[in-house]
Amino acid sequence: MPIPNVPTAFLRGMQTLAGRKARPRPFVDVGSLPWHEPDFSRHFLRTATRSSRHTQREIAFLERNGLLTPGHRILDLACGGGRHSISMAKRGAVVTGIDLGPTAIDAARRRATRARVHVEWLHGDLRHLPFENVFHAVTFIFGCFTEMPRRDAEAVLKGISRSLRPGGTLLLDVYAPAFFADLDGMQEWWVGGDFIAGRFPQLVLSEYFYYTRTKTYARRDFICEAETGVVHAFGLSGQAYSLAELKHMLAAAGLSLSAACGDWMGTPVRRDSRLFVLLASKDS
Repeated sequence: MPIPNVPTAFLRGMQTLAGRKARPRPFVDVGSLPWHEPDFSRHFLRTATRSSRHTQREIAFLERNGLLTPGHRILDLACGGGRHSISMAKRGAVVTGIDLGPTAIDAARRRATRARVHVEWLHGDLRHLPFENVFHAVTFIFGCFTEMPRRDAEAVLKGISRSLRPGGTLLLDVYAPAFFADLDGMQEWWVGGDFIAGRFPQLVLSEYFYYTRTKTYARRDFICEAETGVVHAFGLSGQAYSLAELKHMLAAAGLSLSAACGDWMGTPVRRDSRLFVLLASKDS
């Protein structure tokens, strides 16, 4: 591998930073994260996975709402490294986990083997689910529901509805508009050694933008390798939804909203809620 010209690489990175748009347009100036790339999938899984404390809280919510009946079939969307899938399988559920990240699926398979539980793992796109009337429940937790245009989110909900048996239940958590509005204009500079571009000494700039009228948002990350001067740029765009909009989208997919909470403890939704935790049933 050729040795990079550090001053030249650093200058190009600084030019990229200096030339960036002050207020980028979501889905136009900022695209999506490269989930399908093995290296990114590996780095993201290592640095952005939630802790076991979060998993325990989320699994407890499933248990309180009767979704972990032994023998019931559950589809875990955006399963990542399998933290929910494996926990559900340990409780007797028959679980299928699907994720777009190839490294995530490989890691989930290894973890399930170590845990001595069986889970069916699929590498696939949530927008094209191949199931029909199969599952008692579908979980979509800490996934990417808002990190896609509305037309794709609607396609995902229709695929979920097809995948569920009549009377089956969807559990979906979605960050609320208030969550993204609080981030608008925020810039974070920090020094680290391990993030989504890889393990190396690095300086990171993260920027957040939210647009109230359209409820769209964008995030940009610029990661400068301290030893080479190379700057890696990542970005994602998203679409937030009000609770009323989510209810309408669910209904259009043949799903009836049965419960809406403002957190994993079951607190009722408020105007300033940062999270929606939703339960919806497939029409019989």
